[in-house]
Amino acid sequence: MKRTPLLACALAALAATTLTACGSGAGSGGGGDSVAGGMILGAAPEFKTRTDGLTGLKKVYGVTFDTFKPLDAGGPLTVNALKNGQIDAGNVFTTDPSVKTDHFVVLKDPGHLFLAQNVVPLAAKKKVTPGAAEVLDAVSAKLTTDALVQLNEEVVAEKKDPDAVAKKWLGANGLAAHGTRAAGTRLTVGSANFQESVLLAHLYADALTAQGATVSKKLNIGSRETYIPGLQQGSIDLVPEYTGVLLQYFDKNAHAETSDAVYRALRKAAPASLTVLAQSSAQDTDAIVVTSATAKKYHLTSIADLAKKP
Repeated sequence: MKRTPLLACALAALAATTLTACGSGAGSGGGGDSVAGGMILGAAPEFKTRTDGLTGLKKVYGVTFDTFKPLDAGGPLTVNALKNGQIDAGNVFTTDPSVKTDHFVVLKDPGHLFLAQNVVPLAAKKKVTPGAAEVLDAVSAKLTTDALVQLNEEVVAEKKDPDAVAKKWLGANGLAAHGTRAAGTRLTVGSANFQESVLLAHLYADALTAQGATVSKKLNIGSRETYIPGLQQGSIDLVPEYTGVLLQYFDKNAHAETSDAVYRALRKAAPASLTVLAQSSAQDTDAIVVTSATAKKYHLTSIADLAKKP
């Protein structure tokens, strides 16, 4: 059907109203005369207040987006919004299979806004026995970035059960044999509300169970602001974490660039009631990601390019 001028105007007005409504609830950043100034950024709600979130983007790169849209922690809401054009840039994790399958462009971070993010178990100190720590350290010793990418591929892209995927990986790496190293340990293993955290929680819980621990799982709890108090108050005892963002959670002024430096600083910054166990070599770093079309349109290769004039 051919659109009349009146109908076209009405549709345009409706589209503009819808876009404004999407952004108005999150607040407008007023990005000014820059590439980012005309863009919507999608990320987890806590990205708005994180040290390496909106504040860090402005401080390190002079980047301010026009609108911040609260979605999820690099999960399907953010990915789909980016694919569908509902947002122009998203905070997505580098191990997400969508980066490859959807040809997203990960913008370089020369200013080291995002610290090294090695996967690490964070636990209530009084609940982790030496045997349990040994089991968890063995998991971390085997977990690599490539392995994590493959595990995510199976769970996210191939829609496999994360618990089954975890058990298969443990078996393939000699970590599923029954033993008694963690016998007598009782733990509740929690996770954040995104798929990789759930997968990692299954890895830790299943490895501990195989070695005689009594383990319950409490998955998809929510953000760090919810489960860290849970750890301290005893509703959960162990959760998968990432060294850099956890360091900035405990110490907003902390900054270290190498994995080892971040890990050392984290162990010092963690509250006395919590313990940071051995980190893995697996890294899943926060990233600002755009579609290939957006990258081509604005000549984007780095986060710093977002501060340039369009």
